[in-house]
Amino acid sequence: MKISVDYNRREFESRLARDLGRDLPFAAARALTWTAKDVEKNSEKWIKRVFDRPKRWTVNAAFVKPAKKRELVAEVYFKDFAPKGTPAGKYLLTNIRGGPRPHTRWEKRLIHQSIMGANEYAMPGKALKLDRYGNVPRGTYAKIIAQLQLGTNGTGNESKRSRSTKRRRGAARYFVSYGKNAPRLGNVRPTSLPRGIWQRDRKGKISPVFVFVPRVPNYADVFDWKRWAQQTTRARLPINFRRSAAMILRKPNR
Repeated sequence: MKISVDYNRREFESRLARDLGRDLPFAAARALTWTAKDVEKNSEKWIKRVFDRPKRWTVNAAFVKPAKKRELVAEVYFKDFAPKGTPAGKYLLTNIRGGPRPHTRWEKRLIHQSIMGANEYAMPGKALKLDRYGNVPRGTYAKIIAQLQLGTNGTGNESKRSRSTKRRRGAARYFVSYGKNAPRLGNVRPTSLPRGIWQRDRKGKISPVFVFVPRVPNYADVFDWKRWAQQTTRARLPINFRRSAAMILRKPNR
């Protein structure tokens, strides 16, 4: 997701533009970049206002591509890459546009491993404990991956020795329920439990961690970022241009 801050000479005072002469492109490029930085800074406030306890990664998701003298456009983007988890740009874009939620990286792993169907989504169960930001802790994912042997090329999978030790200690265990209509193939067996990932605690109590549902989760367009960014641009660009021009015109040997 991005918004562009364009330069239109008619928006500014023609006399000021004439005074700048050949320095006009530089003044405009600097003003455009400053305006994009204003949008970037305000985005932090808007994210904190709209979302409940956003992580620092989400709050700092916006970044600026500066304008140049030969390319009078500054752009504000949301980061679309994350070393782990879902990039901020993806879930922010869903809340800007609204509509169906795409599969998360976690869900894609479950689909790839044939744990979950391509038309299903993993929804939190009552046994899933979230962190203070309302997200699934990475440690929870790591434990599920280890116990269910979902690691890529075996990386992160639990060894037989470790599994035996934890069982003797009575540690909670994760398992997959494929539902009552599951075929008998390999380790897959029909079960009366709904489809999903379940946990059996040390007392033997069984609770859902993730429940697989066939309906697509939908988001409302609660984050009106584009409109707010345009309002900021209209308000700040003339001010930033006059400030940029004044800095140039104050130089003694122009």
